[in-house]
Amino acid sequence: MRVVLYAKTSVLGVLTLCLIPFFPCASPASAHCNSIPAGESFWVRLIDPVASYSSKPGSHIRAVLTQSPTCDSVPVFPLGIEVEGRVLSVSKVGLGFVHDVARLEIQFDQLITEQGIVTFVAQVVEVDNARENVRRGFIQGVRSTNTPQGRITSGLIHLPSINPYGDLALIVYRAVSPLPEPEIYFPPGTDLRLQLSAPLEVSEQPELTRPSFQLDEIERGEIESVLQHVPERTTTTSGQAADLVNVLLIGSQNQVEKAFAAAGWLPSDRNSYHAFLKEFGAFLNFSNYPKMPVSRQLLNGRAPDSSWQKSLNSYSKREHLRVWRQPAFILGQQVYLGAYTRETGAALSIRYHKFIHHIDPDLDQGVNMLVRDLTFSGCVESVNLLPRPDFPRVLLNSTGDTMRTNGDLTVVQVRDCDKRPSAYGLGNAIPVHPHSKIARYFRNRVLLYKSDLIRGNSIYSAFDVLRMAVCWHFRRNQSAFSDEIDTSSDLARGNGIAAPIESISKDK
Repeated sequence: MRVVLYAKTSVLGVLTLCLIPFFPCASPASAHCNSIPAGESFWVRLIDPVASYSSKPGSHIRAVLTQSPTCDSVPVFPLGIEVEGRVLSVSKVGLGFVHDVARLEIQFDQLITEQGIVTFVAQVVEVDNARENVRRGFIQGVRSTNTPQGRITSGLIHLPSINPYGDLALIVYRAVSPLPEPEIYFPPGTDLRLQLSAPLEVSEQPELTRPSFQLDEIERGEIESVLQHVPERTTTTSGQAADLVNVLLIGSQNQVEKAFAAAGWLPSDRNSYHAFLKEFGAFLNFSNYPKMPVSRQLLNGRAPDSSWQKSLNSYSKREHLRVWRQPAFILGQQVYLGAYTRETGAALSIRYHKFIHHIDPDLDQGVNMLVRDLTFSGCVESVNLLPRPDFPRVLLNSTGDTMRTNGDLTVVQVRDCDKRPSAYGLGNAIPVHPHSKIARYFRNRVLLYKSDLIRGNSIYSAFDVLRMAVCWHFRRNQSAFSDEIDTSSDLARGNGIAAPIESISKDK
């Protein structure tokens, strides 16, 4: 039996990476190819914390590899090896006199393998679930005065006829209004995506054993029997088609809960008035709500039995999985179906009259990230794929966001494991901001004064509105163009199935 790797997605490559620790490596042999081209991405997880307030240029930083760069679509390095780098440059906010936005540049350039040190050239292109943006390798902090309430207050100053603030009220508001923390801080366990800036020579690296993800006939038959009476998509309470059922978990409830806990995922709170206030506070303060509730979705008319999520420091970005327990067993073990999505932004929707989250359209890459986290915790027995070739490749969710997938159902069998202290959680604590509350209060007043002076005028307000309109128009056209290309490519391939570029033999 053979498993086909398609050109449209790297799911098998990522899953191969995740399972490499559970299979013995082959004897050293020639690598899959001679070099990895520039532009290839991979993920690392911080061992040491980094902060714009206290990190210095030249500071040494360690991380572990959680997703290897691939060579001919096959991972080259085993996950868990150490990656070393340093802080190249840093701009802290401090007391706010010079900078009101923090900036950080980190460079990783060494992989510590059993064969020796492998040097590479790469830059950080993404911080997973972070409020900070990355531009040309520089991590840009948030402007703490750019909160929704701050922008509204600054805008009302120029509209005297409807401005509810008198001069005295504005002075008092400015004196007591809190601000989000402007400094950048990434704790141990933060995931960073790196992109090679130059080709990486890998001809001397040993070839890794490549496991199969083919289901045997018994497992496949039992899974298909479970899926016969379950829809492929969830629905909203009003009956609209919502998310895709793309994950199947096998194991006891205790095993599933321990696996997510060990991976650093948290259960979601139930929707309540108290939860709404915490969520609204996180939105206003550029912070996160680690156990923020998820919107209500149904599978066969049932609400999820549990939901799990992972976030960092942003209200608008997180990964979450809704889980439904099924009245069925596979190989004598309990079965759960899940719908995974990765949220990448939040906005107030005029159409839906509420705050909504936008999702990453690449569902398969998101599922890869979930499997990576679970496997890295040591709680996964096996990972398999169930192809669904007739499934649509491009869909829309209930709020109009595009979802793209190759249709595979990822089957994860969990096993007993303990929540172990992770190696990446042992980094030394470093100062995140000024220790003194008085200093932080003074800094906030300086930032507010600078904001009123520089941005509190009608010229800047008009420029800001124009900038937002241009950015919205650009994103809208880019999204439409991307969807048009993807749809055309799917039609050209015939039912969205790409021609195979490589086959992986079953060697388990």
